[in-house]
Amino acid sequence: MGNLIFNIIATTILALIRPIGDKLREKAGGEIDKSIDFQSYIFSFTTIELWLSMVFCRSKLNFYFFCFLLIASFFYKAFTEDFLKNKYADDPRLYKISTISVQAILIIYQLIFFVTLEDGHFIDSLYKREFQIAMIWYVVVILWLSYYLSNKLLIRIFEDKDIYRKIFISLQILFIIIFVTFTIYNYININRFDFYLDRI
Repeated sequence: MGNLIFNIIATTILALIRPIGDKLREKAGGEIDKSIDFQSYIFSFTTIELWLSMVFCRSKLNFYFFCFLLIASFFYKAFTEDFLKNKYADDPRLYKISTISVQAILIIYQLIFFVTLEDGHFIDSLYKREFQIAMIWYVVVILWLSYYLSNKLLIRIFEDKDIYRKIFISLQILFIIIFVTFTIYNYININRFDFYLDRI
């Protein structure tokens, strides 16, 4: 039960840290710019994906994802901070394209995660019942983060009703559908996993 409680508390903090931070900034009279919205989006969704990989004991896939994020982070810094003395640092489309790119990466990762998860997969950190509760809670957290952060991005980054806004909304909906489908499938077919703690 301790691992389940830790999972719930940690993901709850992840879900609430941005709204609480926004409230504190508003009270202090500080402004929230596009970079804060973009960084919060990346942090929240990549953290939840990496956390999910740990729950499913998929360390190798987790490692590849982390390495890819480091490479992507370098290229992002190169463009946004004028690291390479380029002409893109002040381009108003930069945050739109960057956010959409992150979405695409998360969707690809989620699909790979789903497709490569085989029957008999070993899970050693949670009992079967705890695992089911954790999966339901992850759906709640993902839906909340999608609602809150997407709303912020639509207000500050995708304020223009152009093709970028439509792509962003479509990809976010696709990500949610994939994640919810993935969770429902594994909840229904929970016996496809081998739970180490249940065998002790």
